Amino acid sequence: ASHGLGGKRPGGVPAEEARRRSVRLRANLELMRRQLHALRDALALAYVLNRTLVLPHFDCLCDRSELVDYVPSCVYPGAPPGLAFPRKCSTHFVLNIHKLQYFLEPARYAASAPWTTRKPAPPLSLRAHSFLADPRTASAITDAPQRVRVLGRPPPVDEAHWPVS
Repeated sequence: ASHGLGGKRPGGVPAEEARRRSVRLRANLELMRRQLHALRDALALAYVLNRTLVLPHFDCLCDRSELVDYVPSCVYPGAPPGLAFPRKCSTHFVLNIHKLQYFLEPARYAASAPWTTRKPAPPLSLRAHSFLADPRTASAITDAPQRVRVLGRPPPVDEAHWPVS
């Protein structure tokens, strides 16, 4: 093969091998890690301040795929040739929406959530990234967003503090 990676193998590419083969995939994983770290902090702030969190529109450096043809380009086979990256990606590329529903209706989802044994927390109000741009959203909301600035040095965002595996 012209890419120097040898012939195409049947089945999937193990995650470690995919990371080794693709610089772009490694960069995308790092970008996702940082965005999830920021989202974790935003969720905590929204909870503590009893505010609605408008989810971010995440950036991606790769398409989401489990196909062998995907590595090392990080582009879904058949994608338009001029597909630009970075680009905005779908929320489900980054988040487990079913676990996110737990925050919206904890009493309903807590009993069936195998990853928690604690009493349900009060609901957290979330909105889609497009909420503030939606013409149906009241101007009293779109004209007065609240920004929160956290003072102090943020914790490190590296493999030692956020394990990759």
